[in-house]
Amino acid sequence: MGRWLLEAGQDDLPPELITPALLERRLGHLRPEMQAAARQALQAVFPEANVFCRETRVEVESKRAALQREIARNWHRLPSAWQEAAKPKLHFCPEGLNDGLLVEAWTPDTVRTRMQAACAFFDYCRDAGLVEDVTPNSVKPYLNQRQDLYRAGKVSIASTRGALQKLKLLGVALFPDRNWDWFNPALRFLRKKAALQPSRNDGRIVDLAELKLAALSCSEEALRRHKAAKGYKKRASANKLARTGLAISLLVNSPIRRESLAALDLKENFDTGFTRLYLSSRETKDKQRDERLLSPEVQKQLRDYIEHHRVVVAPTQETALFIGSWGKPVTPDYLSQTVGDQCEKLFGKRVTPQVIRNIIAGFIVSEAPEKASLASIVLNHASTATTETYRANGKQVQAAKKLRAANDKGRADHGVETMLSGKPRKGRGNNREGKPVQERPLRRRRGVS
Repeated sequence: MGRWLLEAGQDDLPPELITPALLERRLGHLRPEMQAAARQALQAVFPEANVFCRETRVEVESKRAALQREIARNWHRLPSAWQEAAKPKLHFCPEGLNDGLLVEAWTPDTVRTRMQAACAFFDYCRDAGLVEDVTPNSVKPYLNQRQDLYRAGKVSIASTRGALQKLKLLGVALFPDRNWDWFNPALRFLRKKAALQPSRNDGRIVDLAELKLAALSCSEEALRRHKAAKGYKKRASANKLARTGLAISLLVNSPIRRESLAALDLKENFDTGFTRLYLSSRETKDKQRDERLLSPEVQKQLRDYIEHHRVVVAPTQETALFIGSWGKPVTPDYLSQTVGDQCEKLFGKRVTPQVIRNIIAGFIVSEAPEKASLASIVLNHASTATTETYRANGKQVQAAKKLRAANDKGRADHGVETMLSGKPRKGRGNNREGKPVQERPLRRRRGVS
């Protein structure tokens, strides 16, 4: 604070005059931790000033550029015949006016996942000494290998079907003259098997109250580490923990998609008091701007993260909410990974942002089945058909609640205690007076060792 007052006097300017240019000129040459301390001091003395104001954003790689770079990096994993067929259809025009057919028709995520499935399949063919092509003779051993991985608990049937489906769709797009109908029996069989198996998300479900408490504990622990830290590395580590806790709280409060969560902006998605969250029209089902009210706990978490943690790593010109240790906005995949890692430490289950959305959708459908369409609004589903997938889980939850209530009522009607107490209970192991029965030694039967 003394440094700021000294330089304000030298510039013959009032100390309460705080602009992005002055912040950059007076604090830009300091270490990140010193800049954070100066901004916190200014915020404490001049609470009305916006000491975290940003002018321009940091350049972030687009999905298109990331896809182009990933395809170039993994191009050698495709066989030569597939490279020749894919090259014109995966062409990226610098001006974006003459892109390849698949680049125009498919989204970057679709191209990326199908290319990943194909590269993984051809890697297996090379390792197994098979012909590098998609034929029944190569797919059958591949499915056998996936079956062994399933028995070992490393993959699921649904993921195997998904990989096979992506491989077929890419093959149909690159080689439309071939006959791909021989894929269909295997896909139908895997679909039936996958419907009978519980998904991995079913085993990751936790209670929403536990998620809230876990997120609050992460923020409290991060703030304690930040105050006790003396170096930049420890403060950056505290920032990661606080960022993860805030992400979980925002998901529980407003279960938006992970792409929208990672792209939250301080200027575009929040009001000045950080009491409301706004979603742009492109992120909602009805193409209208959406408004979400933040709970008091989430508001406090958000302010603590901005005032203490984010300023340690965020450059002056950046307005994104979630900033990594390198000063750039975090990607959706990395944010989802950190949330899953933290939940795995706390619950022993890898709860990702998508799992949290599933938990909330199932909760809404089970609590109010007649208002299941509410889940489509809260989760911004593209159509109500997506919500119908949660009705089965909602009915199971309702049935479990009714069964538990009926069992409790039956015990109460017959005078059976539902909770274990300190009094001895009659039954096996106790006599009529409630005293434990002494066990008799077993007699060895003749012919039995």
